Order: sequence, then structure tokens, then C-alpha cells
Amino acid sequence: MDISIIIVSYNTCALLRNCLVSVYDKVHGREFEVIVVDNASDDDSCAMVENEFPRVRLLRNGENRGFAAANNQAIRVSTGACVLLLNSDTMLENDAVSILYEFMRAHPRAAVCGPLLWNADQTVQRSIDTHHTVTSLICRLMIGEGQKASWRLLRDTYHPAVFDYSTPSQITNGWLTGAVLLIRREALGDVGLLDESYYFMMEDADWGLAVSRRGWETWFVPDAVVTHLLGGSRKFLSEEKEVVLKTRIIRQHRYYVLKNLGLWRYGAYRLVVMVCFWVNLMRRVVVLPVRVTSDRSLALFKLRLGWLMLLAAMESDGGEPKGQ
Repeated sequence: MDISIIIVSYNTCALLRNCLVSVYDKVHGREFEVIVVDNASDDDSCAMVENEFPRVRLLRNGENRGFAAANNQAIRVSTGACVLLLNSDTMLENDAVSILYEFMRAHPRAAVCGPLLWNADQTVQRSIDTHHTVTSLICRLMIGEGQKASWRLLRDTYHPAVFDYSTPSQITNGWLTGAVLLIRREALGDVGLLDESYYFMMEDADWGLAVSRRGWETWFVPDAVVTHLLGGSRKFLSEEKEVVLKTRIIRQHRYYVLKNLGLWRYGAYRLVVMVCFWVNLMRRVVVLPVRVTSDRSLALFKLRLGWLMLLAAMESDGGEPKGQ
């Protein structure tokens, strides 16, 4: 078996269908298997896969095990010489799988490679990032993923406006997004599987850092093209789910720092994050009384969210994520 294509899905029935159609339409000349891991969806995802894609091996989970654990679950039963981790909100635009596979065969020290990602409007989507530092993680929490100037100054190496996304490149101080990754099985044996302490997000950054530290290569291969619709299972979050997601991100960032960046950086990171969240909370307390009626419910939610995020930042649990 050349390639095992692994897709983790949670309530993404329509997106998953489009993804699977693109796989069977676009992958040619390779022996491959497709494994879908359903993380306890309550939509029609499982029935759709069974009825429309009988060749797919479907693994049903009784609970949402998270992205890392579900991928590892499929990796353990897969048989391909390479493993393709493919998000359910992606669609292959060409024979990207074969292109990536041939690239891996020509580069024996490559542990992982990834394609050019397109947004829905076919603009280039950022798919590479530098390895995280305490500073970059604090900015990620405090500023977010927007296009603010202060954020770009710290994260401009692989911004599409700066980095040449048209040329194959070895990524020497960075990692590829987990949306689409072709991984050499021997590298998994050496580097290990995804760290299941990460429930959703950050597992790709953590594994990419481990690849670099073990001396393997990471490559970007733009001849392979995949559309990534971004966050298919995260759209239309309820307030409670947004709270869970935001507090989980805090815990996972903290765990990443403790695991990978050392104890003193972990202490400095925690201190700065707690101070920033405290200031943010006080700001929300001050502005709440002047909010007009139409904005008040949102302001109250943001105040509650700020308080819960501060509590998550103050937790003393050894750094490992909880509440998964």
C-alpha cells in the first residue's frame, strides 16, 4: 500500500462528502486506502460514508476523542508507506496526493511535506509557521490571528505577502499546518505519533517541532494544490462552546511551553499571560456600564469569558491540558 489517507470528521457531513469525492476523483496511479474517523458526530456523516463511499474504512467513536487521538487511532491501523492527514474541510484541486508522494520518494530525509493551500476564492492560504516562542504564543493569545501590524511584525516570515508560495522550499525553522500533511511512516516511528494531550490545535506545531529536533526535513510542495475552507467543525459556535474552545487553547499553549521551551520560559509565559488577562478583564469591567442595550448582552458574555480565561491561565496543574 502506497498511501493511507486519514480524515477525521466531526459534524461535517457535506464537507466530508466533497472531500471524499475529490479524493476518488483526483488520486491516480497509486494504491491507497481511505480511513475516516468519526468523532461522535450527531449529523448524517456516518450514514453518508457507508451509503456513498463503501470503499472507505469507517471508524466510529462513541465520544469526541479530539483531533490528535483520532488521527493516531487511524494511523495505528493503517498500512500505507506514507500517511496523509487530510482535514474534512479540504478538496484536492489536482493529483496532489501523488505529487506529494513522488516528492517524498525523491527526498528520503523528508519526514513530512505539504501542498499549496487555497482559500475558497483561490487566494493563497498561509500554511507554514515558524516554531513557536514564548513571545509568539503570547501574541497569538492576546492579538489573535488577524492582520494587525504588530502581529505581522512578529510573524512575517511565512506570510503570503512575504514568502514565495510558488517555489518548493525546505522549512528549516518551522512547521506545516495539519490541514494536509503527507508523513513518512519511518518518521512516525522515530518522531512518534501526535501528542494526544492536545485535543484540537497545536498538535501539528508540537509534532513539527519534534521533526526538526530529530533531524528530519519538512518540505513545502506548491505543485500539489488543495483548497482548505478553514474551521468546518468550528463554525457557528455557541457561547458555551466558545468558552470551552478559548480556555482549552490557553491550556494547550501552556502545555506546549512547558513541554518544549523549558521551565523558566514556562514561568515567564504564565506570569505575562495572567497579567494580560487581568488587564483585559479590568478593561471589560470598566466599559460594561457604558454599553448600550444592544451591546450589553455581548459585553456581559465577553466579561464572563474574560474571567474564565483568567481562571484557566491561573490553573496550577503541571501545564497539561484538561477538560477534554
